[in-house]
Amino acid sequence: MLHERQNELKVAAEALRLAVQGSGSLVVISGPPGIGKSAVLNEIGELATRLTVGSVAGSAAPARPLVMRAYAAPAERDFPLGVARQLLEPVVKSGPFVRRWCSGPARPALAFLQSDPEAPRQHTPTTTRALLSMVENISHDRTPVLLVDDLHWADEGTLDWLDDLVQQVAHRRILVAVTVCEGEPAAEPPVIRPVAAAEYTLLPAPLAATSVDALILDHLGAPGDAEFTAACHDVTRGNPRYLVSLLQECRTHGIAPVAAAAPQVAGLVPPALRRRLLLSLREQPPSVLATARALLILGDDADRQVLGELAGLDPVDRDDSLRRLRRLGLITWQDGLRLAHRAVHEAIEDVTPPAERNRLHLAAAALLRYRGSTPEEVGGHLLATTAPLDDDAVAALRHAAGTAMHRGAPRTAARYLRRALRDALPHSKARARLLVELATVERSFAPSVAVRHIAQAFPLLPSPLARAEALTALTPVSPGTTLLSLGDLLRQTAQELAASEELPADRGSLELRLEARLRYLCENDPAVLASTLDRLASLGERPEMSGSGQRELLVTLLHSATASATLTAAEVGALARRVLDHEPASAAHVHTMLPLMVSVALSADSVAGLPPWLDTALQDAVRRGGRLEESVILSEQALVLLAQGRLTAARERAVKACSVVETEEVSTLSALALVMVTLRTREPELIGSLPEPTRGLYENCRLPGLFTLVRGLKAEQQHEPGMAVEHFLDAGYALERSGWRNPMLAPAEYWAARALHRMGEVNRAEQLSAQHLEQARAWGAPSGVGRALALQATVTGKATAPRLLREAAQVLEGSADLHARSMVLLQLAEAVASRHAAEAEAALRTSYELAVECGAPQVAARAQEMLGPAAVAVTAPARLTSAERMVAQMAVQGLTNQAIADTLGVSRRAVEKHLTSCYRKMSTSGRSGLADALEEAGLLDPAGEPPPGDEIRPQGVV
Repeated sequence: MLHERQNELKVAAEALRLAVQGSGSLVVISGPPGIGKSAVLNEIGELATRLTVGSVAGSAAPARPLVMRAYAAPAERDFPLGVARQLLEPVVKSGPFVRRWCSGPARPALAFLQSDPEAPRQHTPTTTRALLSMVENISHDRTPVLLVDDLHWADEGTLDWLDDLVQQVAHRRILVAVTVCEGEPAAEPPVIRPVAAAEYTLLPAPLAATSVDALILDHLGAPGDAEFTAACHDVTRGNPRYLVSLLQECRTHGIAPVAAAAPQVAGLVPPALRRRLLLSLREQPPSVLATARALLILGDDADRQVLGELAGLDPVDRDDSLRRLRRLGLITWQDGLRLAHRAVHEAIEDVTPPAERNRLHLAAAALLRYRGSTPEEVGGHLLATTAPLDDDAVAALRHAAGTAMHRGAPRTAARYLRRALRDALPHSKARARLLVELATVERSFAPSVAVRHIAQAFPLLPSPLARAEALTALTPVSPGTTLLSLGDLLRQTAQELAASEELPADRGSLELRLEARLRYLCENDPAVLASTLDRLASLGERPEMSGSGQRELLVTLLHSATASATLTAAEVGALARRVLDHEPASAAHVHTMLPLMVSVALSADSVAGLPPWLDTALQDAVRRGGRLEESVILSEQALVLLAQGRLTAARERAVKACSVVETEEVSTLSALALVMVTLRTREPELIGSLPEPTRGLYENCRLPGLFTLVRGLKAEQQHEPGMAVEHFLDAGYALERSGWRNPMLAPAEYWAARALHRMGEVNRAEQLSAQHLEQARAWGAPSGVGRALALQATVTGKATAPRLLREAAQVLEGSADLHARSMVLLQLAEAVASRHAAEAEAALRTSYELAVECGAPQVAARAQEMLGPAAVAVTAPARLTSAERMVAQMAVQGLTNQAIADTLGVSRRAVEKHLTSCYRKMSTSGRSGLADALEEAGLLDPAGEPPPGDEIRPQGVV
């Protein structure tokens, strides 16, 4: 059954009716390949076969049609009158009136048709006239219906014969119907003379979606979903042959006509269709093939002028070639100039040799570069060629890599640089430069690979300055190892740079950055830790913060001072805040020593200002498309949330930080954050996906110590307290041997004392607890001191518990750790409930509020249980001040901290403090959740009007 061909068949039926009545004609069916021309021609034959004498009203003589068929082919064009023989030979063999039809002038036709077609013969005018007479004789008894498929491939003799025949059919019972394929060179009007005399020209149109759905049902046995039908229609553009081939391929692959399978349709290329297209392309003239190749190289929506220049054609030949390709159904320009479907792509690729493809891509790159196209358009063609590249092409690839990085596509940038690297000489300076550039790009998604590329480039770099820049390009928190000793490389480069006669503007900054990395690398050495105070003193009471090298060195020194506890938490926190004030919030800080600042701030219990700073940095990382940067910043946020006691939010961020990168690319900071969350939440299964040990370029004893604490936690949960204590003590000994004495970094004594107390070894527990409390007091971080006091209260018993817990609660009022405050107040209420009911109730209410605020439902439930159902009311979120509300509304509108500060005339630090307070009161972890929290609380003002009440006073206003 033909779909959507009723109009064509109606015209053909009318032509057939008139031919039976004595008014013959020529019907030409024209269209691109696969549009259904042959199907319409066959249906005309079926109409003629079914036609009877009685169905022709008013006919004076028997006029039953006699259908004669022929199929022209390129391989038979050398046989004179070969198509005419196909039409008339069956009549000679089976016709009852052969003698009469071949009598008179038609007599030579019988001898011609009965002779051997392979025997050499002359194509004489006598034979042609005899064949014409034979058809005329047949028309006296029957209505000849001559059907010729692919007339454009017919031989010259047949074309001459048909040209003469169609001049005579107007007054005879003769119907001639032929098909002609648009776009074929042999199908042009000057070549096929008979077509010019056509009375009817049928142009079958592409199928609509409804017919596509009917064909899907016929071939796949089930109606297609709307999405599947639309995909089939889009891919084939309604071409019946392409559609049927596609559906047969779907049946072969077992693809059901459902919506989920729609994306698979675009990738299917039926082999039979591909072969047909390949044969069609090979028959085209060179100009058409050159245009098809140029369009394949340039891709969709190619500029016509560029297309013509690449194909080497003038505008006239270019437009003529495009028209031919369009008539063949190989291209479309309804939605821009493009190849019709995937099968056309593959067919053109098959007729394009690799050398020609390389030449065209290089020519396209040069042409587009000359015409000012985007660097990535040029780079795309250079990526596609395997031919050697010259210096201009390499420069274009580097430019394309820079453009890709700017738009946030580091993986694409790496592809450009790897292609440029392929043709670089093995031991050249150019290769070294490309390796460093590639490593700088790869560190955002494959840091361990970036390490290897820097190691390869290092011996090839020409100067100490270049080697220093290469080493400082490595990400300190990234995973990776190198066969070369990183410490030796840093020392050697620092010495060479100091002795170098080069005096670049950033030499001093590079020296400081090298020193920072070398110090961080040697933090396991007690001697290096011992020199921290002297080096800090050399920087002055107020260290200079203007340069990035100065800030990196200061952060590294603060980290060493934190590890060795040679400064107090207050001193370290004050200097860390100064660094934060001078450091721009961006994703680039991940590749410096600045991530150590978060660890320092966490240990000092001084994280104010970090949440909005990290929010801005995370937005920058997402925009740049850097997976490693995003992972590290999420880990930093997890550490800050941990310091705030928001354990659930910290857990989510830490897990997400490890999930956005491959397992082998997890940074040491991400591993650190996840392990610390594991210890606070007591969920050792969290670190199951981490490689152990997690190796990094810069290693210290903290992460291995924390892993040892987790092993102790596992042993404790498996009811092996003795083994747990051994693990806890081993972690403490390892840290002590390296000079790490800060109880906040890996609280081994804390965990050991808890375990020993549960085992009933009170004396050892009290000894370790007292030691831990002494170290915590010396360091001075409120959260550390408060938790140490709470542990001491647990270990020493009921007699001293109220005093110690009151002191812990008082100390923790200056802490950001809401969870620790809530837990201590709950312990205090339990300790004093029997004698001081009012104090216990106040502690429980505050504990409940803090637990709700930090998202600790178990603590809140316990506090509510102790208060009793009638005594506790649902705690509403803390009320924002008018200043906090104004800052929060400006923040959710997308303003940066600096923009808010400039608008309100206050310092950026004041804005950060207000935002931190908003996050705490609204129980959210950053800007992303602030808008929802404000809306839920009814505090979001769409108009952006300032709230009534207090105003934010600009600096200097009394």
